[in-house]
Amino acid sequence: MDRRRFLSLFSTGLLSAGVGGCGAVTPEVQFPVVTGLEEDVASLFENDPRRPLLRYRFKKGEVLRWCVLHTLDMKNIIGGKEENIETRTRSTKIWKTLDVDATGTATFEYRVEDIDTFRAQTGLHDASFNSRRDQIIPPEFNNLEGKIDVPLAHIRIGTRGQTTRRPLLEYHHRDLSENRIVIPLPDDPIEIGSSWSEPTQVYLPQPNQTTKRVRIRNEFTLDSIHSGLAMIKFATITFTPLTEKEKTQLFDIFTVGTMELDLDAGHFIRQESTIDELVVGFHGPSDSIRYISRVTECCCGRRACETCNASGLPD
Repeated sequence: MDRRRFLSLFSTGLLSAGVGGCGAVTPEVQFPVVTGLEEDVASLFENDPRRPLLRYRFKKGEVLRWCVLHTLDMKNIIGGKEENIETRTRSTKIWKTLDVDATGTATFEYRVEDIDTFRAQTGLHDASFNSRRDQIIPPEFNNLEGKIDVPLAHIRIGTRGQTTRRPLLEYHHRDLSENRIVIPLPDDPIEIGSSWSEPTQVYLPQPNQTTKRVRIRNEFTLDSIHSGLAMIKFATITFTPLTEKEKTQLFDIFTVGTMELDLDAGHFIRQESTIDELVVGFHGPSDSIRYISRVTECCCGRRACETCNASGLPD
């Protein structure tokens, strides 16, 4: 494959991820539907702060305004030539709670309110787009066409993070990347230092038109609780052996980071994730890719928050 087309494919996919956040590429995992009312999270936390029951609690009409900062730096050596890609993306995504049923399961409308993105690539002109300012989307960002400030999906989520229904709106059935605003939560109260996991799999297209099933497990650990915020660490383990070339197709799997769950509000308010991978010999023996991606998301809305201020708080 021509190396410039190869780099462009990487860049296009990452910019698409910048719209919805930088999330795992795992497919949707179905969890059992919750029946009956959930126990009150706040009272359980007060009764035993060492073993809280982690649950989501959504309110009809509630709007979560996520400020997202995504940076990417790639250094590639292909056929002895060095090329680099740099992207910087700031976006604001909105989750509006349309409905909450008797079990606490909520239906959200998801949209990207605005985006400001920049890309620099060796051998090409720099490109940028700011949806607040620019009327025309440059060809380098044509994957954003028709995806700014319009409903992109309706997502149904239970109190333990189970996705019971997730239909994309008909005219946006492709290329929608979403971040982990929710993760699966454990069934029972959990102690600080304890872990739980989410097994899943992805299917990797092969040159012979078949697919390879890649088994992975997302692992979560309750690291600490401070001032009503539960700090959860996450990482992904791959169980299926991968070639160096296959690793370059699945960089987004190798994510580690932290999330802060507001026990009183009943939802996450912050997430930070990093991917730092070096792959050597994926095409030729001396070819290499260094891939560093960092994402910070926050919906705390505080003016002292560097992330929220970078996206611009509403008046």
